[in-house]
This record gives sequence, C-alpha cells and structure tokens, in this order.
Amino acid sequence: MLIEQKDIEKAKSKLGDDNAFIMAELLELNDFDDKNLKACCPYHNEDTASFIYNKKNYSFHCFGCNKTVDIIDILMQKGNTFLRSVKYLFEKAGVKYSFGEQDVKTKRDYRYPQEVPLTDRKNVIDYWGKRGISKNVIDYLDIREDSQGNGVFNYYDTNDVLTLVKYRPAKTIPKKSGQAKTWCQKDADTAPILFNMNRVNTSKPLLITEGETDCASAIEAGYLNTVSVPFGAGNYHWMEENWDWLNGFESILIWADNDEPGEAMKKECIYRLGTWRTKYITTPKYFEKENGKKIPLNDINDCLQVGGADFVMNLISDAKDVPVKSVIDYSEIDELDISQMDGVKTGIKPLDNELLKIFYGSLTILSGRPGSGKSSIIDQAIANTIDTDKSAFLFSKEMPERMSANWFNAIIAGRRNMAEKSSADGRKYYVVPYDIQKQMQSFYSKKLFIYRDDEPNDVASVLKSAEECVRKFGCKLIVLDNLMMLDLHCSESDKNTAQTNLINNLIKFAAKFNVAVVLIAHPRKTQDSNSDIEMYDISGTSNIINLAMRSIGLRRVSKKEKDDPKSKWGKYDVVLTVIKDRLLGKTDFQMGMWYDIVSRRFYTDYDEYDAKFAWDKKIYTEKLPYVDRSLEDEFPDK
Repeated sequence: MLIEQKDIEKAKSKLGDDNAFIMAELLELNDFDDKNLKACCPYHNEDTASFIYNKKNYSFHCFGCNKTVDIIDILMQKGNTFLRSVKYLFEKAGVKYSFGEQDVKTKRDYRYPQEVPLTDRKNVIDYWGKRGISKNVIDYLDIREDSQGNGVFNYYDTNDVLTLVKYRPAKTIPKKSGQAKTWCQKDADTAPILFNMNRVNTSKPLLITEGETDCASAIEAGYLNTVSVPFGAGNYHWMEENWDWLNGFESILIWADNDEPGEAMKKECIYRLGTWRTKYITTPKYFEKENGKKIPLNDINDCLQVGGADFVMNLISDAKDVPVKSVIDYSEIDELDISQMDGVKTGIKPLDNELLKIFYGSLTILSGRPGSGKSSIIDQAIANTIDTDKSAFLFSKEMPERMSANWFNAIIAGRRNMAEKSSADGRKYYVVPYDIQKQMQSFYSKKLFIYRDDEPNDVASVLKSAEECVRKFGCKLIVLDNLMMLDLHCSESDKNTAQTNLINNLIKFAAKFNVAVVLIAHPRKTQDSNSDIEMYDISGTSNIINLAMRSIGLRRVSKKEKDDPKSKWGKYDVVLTVIKDRLLGKTDFQMGMWYDIVSRRFYTDYDEYDAKFAWDKKIYTEKLPYVDRSLEDEFPDK
C-alpha cells in the first residue's frame, strides 16, 4: 500500500503539539518539560536537556547527538512496521483513511511463500553475532532459521505480506566450494521486492544496500531506514517492481560493495533513480588502526566489524552528492580506456570488431537509402542488447507498432522458427507460427518498449517516454526511427536550429542516463541512388553529423555491381560505411553484408545466419542449408 506523504503530514498537523506528548510517552521521557517541550535525549547520555520539540516539523531534535525523530520513527523503533505506525498516527489524529485490509495478498496467480516457524535460532544468532549483528536486530528484521540451520530472510511488501523468502547458510562459504550462497524458497514465486521495505519511513532518506547482511549492519549501526536489493548487484528488476514506492522518497543513498559489480550498481542506481536526489557512500579500501595496521574493507559489514557503529554512521553522514555534470577537475580525469567502456553490440562480427560497441553515453547516427536494411540492423542490435539482460526503447513512427513487432519477430525467430505460406496468387511468404510468437512475447515481456502509434510525435513527448523507460525499466538502447518523423515544432526556416537543438538534447540524454542512443536520419535524394553515403549526404543540418559520436551509412548493392565480376561489392547485398567515428578516430571503414529474406537478418557468416537468441531454448544438432557466398569471388565467370 502506498500512503501519500502529504496525508501523513496532515495527520501530524491535526495533532499539533499533541505529537510531542505522544512521543514523550512512547519514549518514556520522565524528565519531559511539558511547557517548553524538551527533555534529556533518550539516545545518548546527557545532563542538560537538548532533546527539543520542533513545532514546524512535528519532530524532536537533539542538539547534542543530532538525532531527529518523529512519531513514525519512534513507533517503528519499537518494532512496528510503517503501515502499522501510520495507522496508529491516523487513529490518534482522528483521520479517516481507507487502508483496506492489512496483510492482504494483492498479487494475482502468485505463489506466496510459506512462513518458516520461529525457533530459538541458535545458529543464526551465533553466526551473525560474530559478524556484529545483535539478537535485537535479528529480531527486528525477523531473520529466522530453518530445520537445517540456515538463515531465513523474510521479505514483506508494504502491506506487511510475506512475499519472498531467501535462505543463506549460517556459516562462512568458501569461494571455490561450489556451494550456493543464497537460494529462494522452493515452490514459491520470487517478486523482486526490497528487504525491510515495510519498516521504512518514506519521509526520511532511504539507504539501499547490496545484501541482507549489509542492511542489518546499517541498522545495527543505527540507520533504520535501510533496505537491501534481493538478488545481488547485477540484477535491477527491483527498480521496476518497486518504482512507485521508490519515487516517494526525496532522498536516496546508495551503498554498494567496494568491487566492480558494486560500482556498476551504484552508477545504475544514480542514473535511474535520479541524480538530483541520489547520494552515494564509498567503502574505504582500508581501515587504519591505532597501531598503523591497515585492514581491507569491502562492504558495510566489514566497516561495522572493524570500525564499529560510529564509523558506519559517519560514512553514511558523509554521503557524497553526484558531482556537477557541467565541470570536472582536470586532476580527476583518467585516461580513456575504451576496452573498459560498456555498450551494446549489433551481432555483426566485422562491424563489432571495428566499432567495439555502440557505447553507452553516446549518440550514433544511422542513415540508409530506402530498402537498405536499417530496420533489420537496428532490430538485430535490439535483440543482442536484450540477450545481455538489458532493455530497449524503440520510436518507429515510420512503421506501425504491429509492423515493428512483426519485423522484430522474424529477426529473433530465424529460419528455424519460420513457417512458409502461399498467397492466393501462389506467391510464397514466411510467418512466425502463433505458438512461437507466444514464447517470444513471454520472454521479451518488459524488455522491448515500442512507442505507441496514437502518442504524439513531438520531441518532448518522445524523450519523456524514453526517460521513463530508462529509469523504470532500465532501457540501455534508445532508437529513434527516424528524424523526419519527429515533430520539432518549428518553421522550415528554423529547421536547422531545431535539428541542432535535437542533436544536442540527444547527446545530453545519452550522457545523463548512460545509454546508447541511435537516431536514424534519411540521406538526401541524389541522382545516383546506389552511391556510398558520405558525410554530407545525410538530410538535414550538417550538425547532425558534426555533433554525433558516430555516423553509419547503408546502401544496397546494385544489379549492375552484381553483374560486374570485377566489382568489389558484387557478391554482397548491402554495403555498410562507417562515415565517422570520433571515438576511434576512423573514417570510411566499409564492409559488405548479405541479407536473408526469410529471417530478415544481415549476416557475414554461418553463425550470424543461424544465430539463436536467448528466448529459444531448443538445442539444434543439424546445420541449416547454407551457401557460403564469401566464396563467390573464386568463380569470376559466374
């Protein structure tokens, strides 16, 4: 259940100063000054009252230890969930609110897990106790123990319903043992909700950690508003699952492990959750003891065990803002290592060998004459992107959404999953059978997002949709097909300026969200429709090419070239030209490709011709019939 913060504030406002008296009673403040609304702080030892009620914020603030709490915080500190705490507040304030029934299971056709009985948890208390986690925190987080002595982590949704149960051995697991470190309850579904999310005050900054033990460590140190991701640093489905809930926070802190996956998680969270509200905490490489000995650190639990609660809380307090994007200190600039840059691949090996990747944070222009295969090469790039567990966004007003889906289906199906049909006049054509379509739709659900036909095609609307898909669904490849279909809201005389602004906005978009953006731009009409596309052949302002990181052109090989045995490109169907590559400093790289009419794929060898995408779980032992067209130049008298 999502409860609006404004409704909570209204309830506090209705209570007024009664907030102070209720909190004083809950905290058992024996020395409470009911006139000046202050007392000695219950969170640290002091002789002079510095725990003072703030009438504007309806909270107590300690000017000694800097602790601030409201009625929701205090109720949750006493073991109540957020939902139960809000219900208590609303009842005290006499506010009527439709909470519905508590503990209601809202997911249809979801196999909810079974509760593991609460035992004395000897193994759990002993193991996590050695890692600095007290029994109080284990109780607070409802960590249990199964009959084999494994730790049991109960994940509750915001309606306090047990929705996910994870297990972990209550002992150290050697790295090369092959033993599973975590697993989920058998015969239960695994919605990627966040651990401890039902005990979080949505009005306070949220700390997101990488694992349950890290979450427990932050809580042990004193930061209760903490959750952990469910399935490790590389899995981001929790963002989509909890999107509305996450959007309720004004401030979010990210603390991932001090390793490569942790660094990737930090960056992904910052881009998708919003740089304006996200801060990050970096685990120091070492903790230096008084004797000068340096102890290596990797995560929050290491910090707790080695440095203690104050060390952890100081690191949280020192959370860093995302740097101002417009400037960078020269001394912080590392030499660019292209091999370490991430991006997406097209699946065409010679092209990927040349470009390495379509890099995140960059804008690529793709141009091609009609029928040159722009849709095919884009769909192959989309399919390869999804195969790496990333999502894609496609704006394609040139083709209706159903036709875009149909084209994509052929690409990912391949020849092995196409059926031959005949029209009434005897012409052959190929379709993807219905049962295969359903398999593909099931696999690609929430992975490819196609802009709706009935949505406006102005730049602001399209980019807003793209941004929502990037942030909510983690889309990493953004394709805009094509420039002429985008409404720039300008007169003909202002078109060059508007196009320049568009290109600059796309470059900023790519950098801001760390995604790969591909804009398709048609070439100008020329007398020679089979000539290679050059830098200034692309229709529109010259800034389209000048500002983009890369520009790629496609053209079909003409019949005249195919009939000419001396033609360089005669044996191919399409010629691809890398017109400009600012990143690698190359221009005019060219390669030939073949096109398969049945699967609508480009290929340069058999592996690409018969590429199997991730949805297809079948194992094929026989090769498809294949003509190696690379050998055609051995027969000049063809």
